[in-house]
Order: sequence, then C-alpha cells, then structure tokens
Amino acid sequence: MSTTTKRLSSLVVATLFIVLLALMATVGVRSADAAQPVGGCPTGYDLVTVKYVLKHTGDEAPDPSMDINGDGYTCLKVLTPQNNHATWHDNNL
Repeated sequence: MSTTTKRLSSLVVATLFIVLLALMATVGVRSADAAQPVGGCPTGYDLVTVKYVLKHTGDEAPDPSMDINGDGYTCLKVLTPQNNHATWHDNNL
C-alpha cells in the first residue's frame, strides 16, 4: 500500500470518527430535551408536550402562557372536539 493510500485511509477513518462523535452528541441533546415535566395538571386537563399542541393547532410558535416553566409540557383541555376548541396552561401544580 502506498503512503498516499495510507494517508487517505487514515483521513477517512478520522473523518468517520468525527462524524460518529457529532451524531452521538446530537442524540444526547435530543435526549435532554425529553426531560421530565416539572409539574402536573388539574383535573380535566391532560399533560402533553408543547410540540404536540403546536402540531395539532398548526401554530408555528407556542403562546407564552403555554410553557412558563420551560419544561416543554403544558396542560391541555379539549372543550369542543368537533370545533377543535381547547384551552391550555402551564403544568405548574
């Protein structure tokens, strides 16, 4: 094997190692985003993620009251399912 081929092989291995480390770091960050909720919800409300509410409402950004404590969860109560009316507030119980 020539010196150039050995260098290229080493470079490929090093690059793959760096890519693997970057992917592992990304997975670690995503796992941290899935933290446990800080509080609970009152009777009649369901604990859901803010992402869940945004997905089902079509909103791009959450209402400020949705996640005051910053844990990524909110309390949701569907008022009229046929008209998609609902209310929410942060899970702080």
